[in-house]
Amino acid sequence: MSETKFVKTLNRPEAKYRYWHIKKEDRDFFPEAHEIFKLKFEDKEYEMKVNHKDDIMTGQLYNVCKFPEGTTINVEKKRTKYVLTAKGTQSW
Repeated sequence: MSETKFVKTLNRPEAKYRYWHIKKEDRDFFPEAHEIFKLKFEDKEYEMKVNHKDDIMTGQLYNVCKFPEGTTINVEKKRTKYVLTAKGTQSW
């Protein structure tokens, strides 16, 4: 995986409980645990952080749309921001 892009397909627990687990080999892509970073999705910015279990809690993104099991998320690092695109999301 490149250092400017993170790609993940959500599994059932991630979709149900609204989080993304970051594998050890991908951990350096995101800031340190508990450090807030900006994530842009659908023309809006969200403040996110990685917790002590290397998870990103994504409940606030569900105000925009659903991220069901099998959704592929793409996060690109652009300077100080991260930009999310997701294939497989569903409108409420």
